[in-house]
Amino acid sequence: MKFKRAVLLFAIVSLALSGLLYLVTPNTIKSSWSAKLAEVGTVAVIIFVFLLILYLVAKTVIKSAMAVRKKSLPKKEGPEV
Repeated sequence: MKFKRAVLLFAIVSLALSGLLYLVTPNTIKSSWSAKLAEVGTVAVIIFVFLLILYLVAKTVIKSAMAVRKKSLPKKEGPEV
């Protein structure tokens, strides 16, 4: 359930960022509304994929770090010096 919520949050954030980028550069595209919406959609997809990959890498690193932390170090054999 957390993954679905994160994906939905990434979709909303990516749409908001792409809309904001369009508002920052309003005179870049001088064509129809469909071309403008296609640009916003394309940028949103690119941002979404970037955020999703970043999230999955971070989640994997955290799981690996927790596994290493839980694992105890092997005890040395032989006399201690």
